[in-house]
Amino acid sequence: MRPVLRSVVALPVLGLLAVGLCPGAALAATADTSTTTSPTGSTGTVSNPFCSPALFRAAQQRAAQALVSRVTQLEALSALVEAPSSHLSPSDQSTLAHDITAVELPGIEALQPEVQQATTCPQVRQDAHAMVYDYRVYLVMTPQTHETIVADRESFAAGRLSALEPTVQSAIAWARAHGRNVTDAESAFGDMQARVSSATSALAGVAATVLAQTPTGYPGNAAVFLSARTDETNARNDLRSAFDDLAAIAKDIGVRGAGTAGSTTTTAS
Repeated sequence: MRPVLRSVVALPVLGLLAVGLCPGAALAATADTSTTTSPTGSTGTVSNPFCSPALFRAAQQRAAQALVSRVTQLEALSALVEAPSSHLSPSDQSTLAHDITAVELPGIEALQPEVQQATTCPQVRQDAHAMVYDYRVYLVMTPQTHETIVADRESFAAGRLSALEPTVQSAIAWARAHGRNVTDAESAFGDMQARVSSATSALAGVAATVLAQTPTGYPGNAAVFLSARTDETNARNDLRSAFDDLAAIAKDIGVRGAGTAGSTTTTAS
């Protein structure tokens, strides 16, 4: 009986290898152009807004707008966390959901009426400082969310590819037994296994490390996010190569596909 390779080329999860795995967006939203004040002495306009009696209203409005932007960002992050396409593990999803909806969002929202009710420059500065340093919506929460999602997506894809290996191996053996030259397929299969293993190793502990970062850890933990991004990029490249190997194997052993992506049943001929 011919071994059946269900959706070898069109397996739905492998679509993640073409889109959605790239961690390029993981740090894309981290730049906080309205936040340039730091304890080391650099100056800015939101965390320590320039304020005088004549400019008080303008400073107050700018701080209020910055809070609204952070609420919008946190709501967007929450939607990503809840989306099934994120493929977050239950524990990672629970941790991110708690941090966003039970810590960050209530904290930022609590500052909004305080800024609106402020009557002095020191009050506006204090609230703006808390907005930045206590919550780090852009510089910690955003990369933390994106990179955890990327790590879990890639781990999910690596798991599915790994689960396919016995079936692929059986298909190659069947093709060999029926007189087909499978030298290239065997080479591609070896590379596929190595790539999946490499990706799995690169991703080990990434999500846990990223989730352990806190707002107070910035700027020291910026290096953690950059390191995670590198690991995820390497894993993504390995997974894409593994998928290319899988496609090459299917072609080499004569896998025929029928139907549409996500529903294809292929057989070795």
